[in-house]
Amino acid sequence: MAPKPLSAGGSEASADLLDDPIETIRREHDRQFEICGELDDIFNALDLEPVVERARSLQAFLTEDLPRHIEDEEVDLYPALARRCEGDVNVEIILEQLVAEHELDRGLVEPILTELDAIVREGVPLRRTRFYMDVCAFVETQRRHLLWENRVVLPLAERLLTAADKQAVARGFAKRRGGFQGT
Repeated sequence: MAPKPLSAGGSEASADLLDDPIETIRREHDRQFEICGELDDIFNALDLEPVVERARSLQAFLTEDLPRHIEDEEVDLYPALARRCEGDVNVEIILEQLVAEHELDRGLVEPILTELDAIVREGVPLRRTRFYMDVCAFVETQRRHLLWENRVVLPLAERLLTAADKQAVARGFAKRRGGFQGT
């Protein structure tokens, strides 16, 4: 079963966020793995089936969901974890690396969005080979990044963040989605 997408608003998403922000990140990572698979598959589909709706879905994910997810991590999760691990050079290095990878992601997304836009408008990418190379690079970095977060960062956060930390992280997530009006 596919993970439930997290909506930009709505009380259900907000309630889930407030219940367990670490699980929220884990579910978003599951969705990111699915998106990597969809990006991998889009080349076969270009010749076999209409892909405009898939391209639109990928555009929405890359322009809305992924930037919000990155902000969730960089603004709320990573700083909370850094505070709990203050002075631990290994954790500091890991978090710095993950932030650097987010920056790389942002750069890789732009040319992919250009090609997805061409698919939406024309049914085919402008530069098929370049699109393929960009997608391969993005998918490879995403999968490696997500594995690091799932295997190292999230277990560390589960172990070290207090209930108050998790609640503060969750409030940040919910605010970003318009689902939390508290302070």
